[in-house]
Amino acid sequence: MKFDVITVGAAVRDVYVQSNDFTIEDNDTDGVREACFVLGGKLETDAPVFSSGGGATNAAATFAHLGFKVGCVAKIGGDAPGKDIRADLKHHGVHTSLLVTSEKEPTGYSTLLTTNEGRRTALVYRGASATLKAKDIDWSNLTAKWFYITSLKGNTALLKKLFKHAHATDTSIAWNPGSTELALGRRKLEPSFKRTDVLTLNREEAAALLRLAPSDLSTILSRMAELVGRYVVITDGKRGTYATNGTDTYFAPPNDVPVVNATGAGDAFGSGFTAGMMQFEDIAMALRLGTLNAESVIQQVGAKNGLLPRMPGSRALGQVRVEPYRTS
Repeated sequence: MKFDVITVGAAVRDVYVQSNDFTIEDNDTDGVREACFVLGGKLETDAPVFSSGGGATNAAATFAHLGFKVGCVAKIGGDAPGKDIRADLKHHGVHTSLLVTSEKEPTGYSTLLTTNEGRRTALVYRGASATLKAKDIDWSNLTAKWFYITSLKGNTALLKKLFKHAHATDTSIAWNPGSTELALGRRKLEPSFKRTDVLTLNREEAAALLRLAPSDLSTILSRMAELVGRYVVITDGKRGTYATNGTDTYFAPPNDVPVVNATGAGDAFGSGFTAGMMQFEDIAMALRLGTLNAESVIQQVGAKNGLLPRMPGSRALGQVRVEPYRTS
């Protein structure tokens, strides 16, 4: 089977716990906002929400909803949470034949403590998800037009083999590296950047990688464009998103939508933008699709519950404002 896109990365079982009793305080030392609760106390919560999570499964669900044939490469345990993840992916229309099942390691688990502002603190046990290796994958069946690679927890051997396999099979690559990959530094990552068709980073990650101030956005965009094969996407949280091919740069300002839970917004935007490039081959249209998908997700609890159910029409896409951005 040849897929339109194969996602690669983490798969975990998510449980969302939201409470009005989580108080938010500003730390006077470093300005970081903290969610607080009384140690030894007992807090009332809303009904917990269970779902599959992890970058690979979240992105896969987006592609499936938008009409693409998608497979997911991730490692789960042979336990009940692993079976729940497999069933949830099937529910979203994702092919699960590429999932790797471990009989030794339990499925990863993430507990997300969520405030009434939509902010969350994640308690993460990575489990089997963090032990995905190149030898686990059935490479003969890894055939697709695109690979969408999320965090691999610094597994450079797997990352290199994915890029080599993509080159050998003429597969385009979209990449949203995690912090462990970015910690390798610009010099080690540059060869992979050059072979990446869509690279997605947030503003702080890109600034740290280039050793620039986050405020120097124009330089960040132009320097990243020099490093990456085709398209660079820089997300900036509530302030919007930028995309460039080195010649043309666009900015999508955010819309005023209620934020219930921000978990999964990055995955929703990155996979939505990539789906837009696959569908339209147009930066502005891809920005619109990514924005719609992310803003739909943050209005519900769960990284998949709010995903766009189908490819939106031209009218809905046209309502998302995108404007040219000057980098100099």
